Amino acid sequence: MEYIERNRAYTNDTLAVLRREIDSVLSRSPEREKLTIVATGSYGRGEASPESDIDLFILFDADDTADDRIESELESVRDVIDQRVPKRTGDTGTFGADTVKSFHDMKTNIGGLHDTNDSLTRRMLFLLEGTWLYQEQCFKDYQRSLLRRYLENSSEKAALPRFLLNDIIRYYRTVATDFEYKIAEDGKEWGLRNIKLRFSRKLLYFGGVLVVAEMANAGRKNWESRALELFSVPVLQRIEDLIEADCSRRVLSIYDQFISNVTDPAVRQELNAVQKDDRLDSEAYQRLRALSEEFSKALSDCLISRYGQDHPIHHGLVF
Repeated sequence: MEYIERNRAYTNDTLAVLRREIDSVLSRSPEREKLTIVATGSYGRGEASPESDIDLFILFDADDTADDRIESELESVRDVIDQRVPKRTGDTGTFGADTVKSFHDMKTNIGGLHDTNDSLTRRMLFLLEGTWLYQEQCFKDYQRSLLRRYLENSSEKAALPRFLLNDIIRYYRTVATDFEYKIAEDGKEWGLRNIKLRFSRKLLYFGGVLVVAEMANAGRKNWESRALELFSVPVLQRIEDLIEADCSRRVLSIYDQFISNVTDPAVRQELNAVQKDDRLDSEAYQRLRALSEEFSKALSDCLISRYGQDHPIHHGLVF
Protein backbone atom coordinates (compact mmCIF):
# COMPACT_ATOMS: atom_id res chain seq x y z
CA MET A 1 0.00 0.00 0.00
CA GLU A 2 2.33 2.69 -1.32
CA TYR A 3 0.48 5.82 -0.18
CA ILE A 4 -0.58 4.46 3.20
CA GLU A 5 3.01 3.50 4.00
CA ARG A 6 4.40 6.81 2.71
CA ASN A 7 1.95 8.85 4.76
CA ARG A 8 2.45 6.66 7.82
CA ALA A 9 6.17 7.34 7.69
CA TYR A 10 5.59 11.07 7.18
CA THR A 11 3.18 11.14 10.13
CA ASN A 12 5.57 9.33 12.46
CA ASP A 13 8.49 11.55 11.50
CA THR A 14 6.51 14.76 11.91
CA LEU A 15 4.99 13.68 15.23
CA ALA A 16 8.45 12.86 16.56
CA VAL A 17 9.68 16.37 15.68
CA LEU A 18 6.58 18.06 17.11
CA ARG A 19 6.79 16.12 20.36
CA ARG A 20 10.45 16.92 20.81
CA GLU A 21 10.10 20.62 20.04
CA ILE A 22 6.92 21.14 22.10
CA ASP A 23 8.58 19.40 25.04
CA SER A 24 11.52 21.76 24.66
CA VAL A 25 9.51 24.99 24.54
CA LEU A 26 7.39 23.94 27.53
CA SER A 27 10.25 22.54 29.60
CA ARG A 28 10.58 25.66 31.79
CA SER A 29 6.91 26.52 32.09
CA PRO A 30 5.56 26.46 35.66
CA GLU A 31 2.33 25.09 34.19
CA ARG A 32 3.95 22.30 32.17
CA GLU A 33 2.66 19.47 34.36
CA LYS A 34 -0.93 20.69 33.93
CA LEU A 35 -0.85 20.66 30.14
CA THR A 36 -1.64 17.77 27.82
CA ILE A 37 -1.74 18.25 24.05
CA VAL A 38 -3.79 15.91 21.86
CA ALA A 39 -3.69 15.45 18.09
CA THR A 40 -6.50 13.88 16.04
CA GLY A 41 -7.44 13.87 12.34
CA SER A 42 -4.95 12.60 9.79
CA TYR A 43 -2.13 12.78 12.34
CA GLY A 44 -4.16 10.68 14.76
CA ARG A 45 -4.99 8.14 12.04
CA GLY A 46 -1.35 7.97 10.92
CA GLU A 47 -2.07 9.12 7.36
CA ALA A 48 -0.91 12.75 7.29
CA SER A 49 0.90 14.27 4.32
CA PRO A 50 2.50 17.67 3.63
CA GLU A 51 -0.97 18.79 2.46
CA SER A 52 -2.54 18.01 5.86
CA ASP A 53 -3.42 20.40 8.65
CA ILE A 54 -3.27 19.17 12.24
CA ASP A 55 -6.32 18.94 14.47
CA LEU A 56 -5.21 19.45 18.04
CA PHE A 57 -6.55 20.66 21.35
CA ILE A 58 -5.04 21.31 24.77
CA LEU A 59 -6.23 19.91 28.08
CA PHE A 60 -5.40 22.21 31.00
CA ASP A 61 -5.73 20.70 34.47
CA ALA A 62 -6.68 23.74 36.52
CA ASP A 63 -9.76 25.12 38.24
CA ASP A 64 -9.61 28.62 36.79
CA THR A 65 -9.58 29.83 33.21
CA ALA A 66 -6.49 29.20 31.15
CA ASP A 67 -6.26 32.37 29.06
CA ASP A 68 -3.98 34.45 31.27
CA ARG A 69 -2.03 31.67 32.95
CA ILE A 70 -0.74 29.93 29.84
CA GLU A 71 -0.78 32.69 27.24
CA SER A 72 2.96 32.42 26.57
CA GLU A 73 2.79 28.61 26.47
CA LEU A 74 0.03 28.72 23.87
CA GLU A 75 2.06 31.13 21.77
CA SER A 76 5.11 28.83 21.95
CA VAL A 77 3.07 25.80 20.91
CA ARG A 78 1.52 27.80 18.06
CA ASP A 79 4.97 28.76 16.81
CA VAL A 80 6.10 25.12 16.73
CA ILE A 81 2.95 23.99 14.94
CA ASP A 82 3.06 26.81 12.39
CA GLN A 83 6.67 26.03 11.54
CA ARG A 84 6.22 22.28 11.14
CA VAL A 85 2.62 22.11 9.81
CA PRO A 86 2.09 25.20 7.65
CA LYS A 87 -1.47 24.41 6.60
CA ARG A 88 -3.95 26.18 8.85
CA THR A 89 -6.50 24.26 10.91
CA GLY A 90 -10.17 24.79 10.00
CA ASP A 91 -12.08 27.73 11.43
CA THR A 92 -14.79 25.86 13.36
CA GLY A 93 -13.11 26.42 16.74
CA THR A 94 -13.27 22.71 17.60
CA PHE A 95 -9.50 22.33 17.15
CA GLY A 96 -6.39 24.48 17.08
CA ALA A 97 -3.50 25.61 19.26
CA ASP A 98 -5.86 28.07 20.99
CA THR A 99 -8.46 25.43 21.87
CA VAL A 100 -8.00 24.81 25.59
CA LYS A 101 -10.39 22.56 27.47
CA SER A 102 -10.79 20.89 30.82
CA PHE A 103 -10.77 17.12 30.89
CA HIS A 104 -13.51 17.24 33.50
CA ASP A 105 -15.75 18.94 30.95
CA MET A 106 -14.91 16.29 28.37
CA LYS A 107 -16.15 13.40 30.50
CA THR A 108 -19.26 15.03 31.97
CA ASN A 109 -22.62 15.91 30.41
CA ILE A 110 -22.31 13.07 27.91
CA GLY A 111 -25.64 13.20 26.13
CA GLY A 112 -26.78 16.05 28.33
CA LEU A 113 -27.99 19.56 27.60
CA HIS A 114 -24.45 20.94 27.39
CA ASP A 115 -23.06 18.15 25.22
CA THR A 116 -22.51 20.24 22.10
CA ASN A 117 -21.40 18.93 18.73
CA ASP A 118 -17.94 20.34 19.44
CA SER A 119 -17.65 18.48 22.74
CA LEU A 120 -18.98 15.26 21.19
CA THR A 121 -16.45 15.57 18.36
CA ARG A 122 -13.47 16.19 20.65
CA ARG A 123 -14.48 13.36 22.99
CA MET A 124 -15.00 10.78 20.25
CA LEU A 125 -11.88 11.68 18.29
CA PHE A 126 -9.85 11.65 21.51
CA LEU A 127 -10.85 8.00 21.96
CA LEU A 128 -11.14 6.76 18.39
CA GLU A 129 -8.06 8.32 16.76
CA GLY A 130 -6.29 10.51 19.32
CA THR A 131 -2.58 10.57 19.91
CA TRP A 132 -0.40 12.69 22.16
CA LEU A 133 1.79 15.67 21.32
CA TYR A 134 2.75 16.51 24.89
CA GLN A 135 2.60 14.41 28.09
CA GLU A 136 2.11 10.86 26.85
CA GLN A 137 1.31 9.41 30.27
CA CYS A 138 -1.32 12.05 31.02
CA PHE A 139 -2.89 11.38 27.64
CA LYS A 140 -3.11 7.66 28.46
CA ASP A 141 -4.50 8.36 31.94
CA TYR A 142 -7.18 10.65 30.50
CA GLN A 143 -8.09 8.10 27.86
CA ARG A 144 -8.48 5.39 30.50
CA SER A 145 -10.59 7.69 32.66
CA LEU A 146 -12.89 8.62 29.77
CA LEU A 147 -13.28 4.98 28.76
CA ARG A 148 -14.21 4.08 32.34
CA ARG A 149 -16.96 6.69 32.23
CA TYR A 150 -18.50 4.71 29.38
CA LEU A 151 -18.09 1.38 31.14
CA GLU A 152 -18.79 2.08 34.80
CA ASN A 153 -22.55 1.50 34.74
CA SER A 154 -22.59 -1.50 32.41
CA SER A 155 -24.25 -4.63 33.72
CA GLU A 156 -22.01 -7.56 34.54
CA LYS A 157 -24.15 -9.57 32.12
CA ALA A 158 -23.89 -7.07 29.25
CA ALA A 159 -22.66 -8.57 25.99
CA LEU A 160 -20.97 -5.36 24.92
CA PRO A 161 -20.60 -1.74 26.12
CA ARG A 162 -23.75 -0.17 24.70
CA PHE A 163 -23.14 3.31 26.14
CA LEU A 164 -19.85 3.49 24.24
CA LEU A 165 -21.29 1.96 21.08
CA ASN A 166 -24.26 4.33 21.10
CA ASP A 167 -21.99 7.38 21.34
CA ILE A 168 -19.81 6.11 18.49
CA ILE A 169 -22.93 5.67 16.36
CA ARG A 170 -24.26 9.07 17.45
CA TYR A 171 -20.99 10.75 16.51
CA TYR A 172 -20.92 9.23 13.02
CA ARG A 173 -24.54 10.17 12.35
CA THR A 174 -23.91 13.67 13.69
CA VAL A 175 -20.98 14.13 11.30
CA ALA A 176 -23.22 13.13 8.40
CA THR A 177 -25.99 15.49 9.53
CA ASP A 178 -23.58 18.35 10.19
CA PHE A 179 -22.22 17.96 6.69
CA GLU A 180 -25.57 19.00 5.25
CA TYR A 181 -25.76 21.96 7.62
CA LYS A 182 -22.24 23.17 6.87
CA ILE A 183 -22.94 23.11 3.14
CA ALA A 184 -26.48 24.49 3.14
CA GLU A 185 -26.23 27.02 5.96
CA ASP A 186 -22.54 27.73 6.51
CA GLY A 187 -21.33 27.93 2.90
CA LYS A 188 -18.51 25.38 3.24
CA GLU A 189 -16.89 23.70 0.24
CA TRP A 190 -18.74 20.58 -0.88
CA GLY A 191 -16.63 18.23 -3.01
CA LEU A 192 -13.58 17.40 -0.89
CA ARG A 193 -15.65 17.35 2.31
CA ASN A 194 -18.07 14.89 0.75
CA ILE A 195 -15.28 12.56 -0.32
CA LYS A 196 -13.67 12.67 3.14
CA LEU A 197 -17.04 11.82 4.66
CA ARG A 198 -17.22 8.78 2.39
CA PHE A 199 -13.74 7.55 3.31
CA SER A 200 -11.89 8.85 6.38
CA ARG A 201 -14.99 9.51 8.52
CA LYS A 202 -16.42 6.11 7.60
CA LEU A 203 -13.07 4.46 8.35
CA LEU A 204 -13.02 6.06 11.79
CA TYR A 205 -16.54 4.83 12.54
CA PHE A 206 -15.68 1.31 11.42
CA GLY A 207 -12.57 1.36 13.60
CA GLY A 208 -14.70 2.24 16.62
CA VAL A 209 -17.17 -0.54 15.85
CA LEU A 210 -14.24 -2.99 15.66
CA VAL A 211 -13.11 -2.00 19.15
CA VAL A 212 -16.57 -2.58 20.63
CA ALA A 213 -16.90 -5.94 18.86
CA GLU A 214 -13.50 -7.03 20.15
CA MET A 215 -14.47 -5.96 23.67
CA ALA A 216 -17.45 -8.31 23.38
CA ASN A 217 -15.08 -11.11 22.39
CA ALA A 218 -12.78 -10.35 25.31
CA GLY A 219 -15.50 -10.58 27.95
CA ARG A 220 -16.77 -8.03 30.49
CA LYS A 221 -13.76 -8.25 32.84
CA ASN A 222 -11.36 -7.49 30.00
CA TRP A 223 -13.30 -4.68 28.30
CA GLU A 224 -11.08 -1.88 29.53
CA SER A 225 -7.71 -3.46 28.79
CA ARG A 226 -8.79 -4.68 25.35
CA ALA A 227 -10.23 -1.31 24.37
CA LEU A 228 -7.13 0.61 25.48
CA GLU A 229 -4.92 -1.84 23.62
CA LEU A 230 -6.87 -1.28 20.41
CA PHE A 231 -7.31 2.48 20.77
CA SER A 232 -3.51 2.77 21.04
CA VAL A 233 -3.20 1.43 17.46
CA PRO A 234 -4.04 3.73 14.50
CA VAL A 235 -7.21 2.60 12.79
CA LEU A 236 -5.60 1.36 9.56
CA GLN A 237 -3.20 -0.80 11.55
CA ARG A 238 -6.13 -1.96 13.69
CA ILE A 239 -7.92 -3.25 10.59
CA GLU A 240 -4.77 -4.91 9.32
CA ASP A 241 -4.23 -6.65 12.66
CA LEU A 242 -7.80 -7.84 13.23
CA ILE A 243 -9.29 -8.65 9.82
CA GLU A 244 -8.26 -11.68 7.81
CA ALA A 245 -5.74 -10.92 5.08
CA ASP A 246 -7.83 -10.97 1.90
CA CYS A 247 -10.57 -8.81 3.40
CA SER A 248 -8.25 -6.28 5.03
CA ARG A 249 -6.13 -6.01 1.88
CA ARG A 250 -9.21 -5.04 -0.08
CA VAL A 251 -10.11 -2.31 2.41
CA LEU A 252 -6.55 -0.98 2.59
CA SER A 253 -6.12 -1.09 -1.18
CA ILE A 254 -9.23 1.02 -1.70
CA TYR A 255 -8.20 3.43 1.01
CA ASP A 256 -4.74 3.69 -0.52
CA GLN A 257 -6.39 4.89 -3.74
CA PHE A 258 -8.33 7.48 -1.74
CA ILE A 259 -5.12 8.81 -0.17
CA SER A 260 -3.32 8.89 -3.51
CA ASN A 261 -6.11 11.05 -4.93
CA VAL A 262 -6.57 13.54 -2.08
CA THR A 263 -2.81 14.11 -1.85
CA ASP A 264 -2.57 14.81 -5.59
CA PRO A 265 -2.65 18.63 -5.93
CA ALA A 266 -4.58 18.56 -9.21
CA VAL A 267 -7.24 16.17 -7.93
CA ARG A 268 -7.52 18.04 -4.65
CA GLN A 269 -7.99 21.33 -6.49
CA GLU A 270 -10.70 19.79 -8.66
CA LEU A 271 -12.52 18.37 -5.64
CA ASN A 272 -12.31 21.69 -3.79
CA ALA A 273 -14.08 23.35 -6.73
CA VAL A 274 -16.88 20.78 -6.99
CA GLN A 275 -20.32 21.83 -5.78
CA LYS A 276 -23.28 19.51 -5.31
CA ASP A 277 -25.09 20.81 -8.40
CA ASP A 278 -22.12 20.24 -10.74
CA ARG A 279 -20.78 16.99 -9.27
CA LEU A 280 -21.71 15.03 -12.40
CA ASP A 281 -19.27 17.16 -14.39
CA SER A 282 -16.25 16.20 -12.27
CA GLU A 283 -14.44 13.05 -13.37
CA ALA A 284 -12.40 12.97 -10.16
CA TYR A 285 -15.46 13.24 -7.94
CA GLN A 286 -17.42 10.60 -9.85
CA ARG A 287 -14.47 8.21 -9.78
CA LEU A 288 -14.02 8.59 -6.03
CA ARG A 289 -17.73 8.38 -5.36
CA ALA A 290 -17.86 5.02 -7.15
CA LEU A 291 -14.78 3.90 -5.21
CA SER A 292 -16.50 4.88 -1.96
CA GLU A 293 -19.31 2.45 -2.72
CA GLU A 294 -16.71 -0.30 -3.06
CA PHE A 295 -15.21 0.86 0.24
CA SER A 296 -18.54 0.61 2.07
CA LYS A 297 -19.10 -2.88 0.69
CA ALA A 298 -15.59 -3.97 1.67
CA LEU A 299 -16.04 -2.71 5.24
CA SER A 300 -19.40 -4.44 5.53
CA ASP A 301 -17.94 -7.71 4.23
CA CYS A 302 -15.10 -7.47 6.76
CA LEU A 303 -17.53 -6.99 9.63
CA ILE A 304 -19.50 -10.06 8.59
CA SER A 305 -16.34 -12.07 7.96
CA ARG A 306 -14.83 -11.25 11.36
CA TYR A 307 -18.01 -11.53 13.41
CA GLY A 308 -20.58 -14.22 12.63
CA GLN A 309 -24.28 -13.47 12.35
CA ASP A 310 -24.93 -14.28 16.03
CA HIS A 311 -22.31 -11.84 17.31
CA PRO A 312 -23.85 -9.12 19.53
CA ILE A 313 -22.26 -6.31 17.48
CA HIS A 314 -24.85 -6.78 14.72
CA HIS A 315 -27.80 -6.52 17.09
CA GLY A 316 -26.12 -3.58 18.83
CA LEU A 317 -25.66 -1.64 15.58
CA VAL A 318 -29.28 -2.10 14.47
CA PHE A 319 -31.09 -1.82 17.79
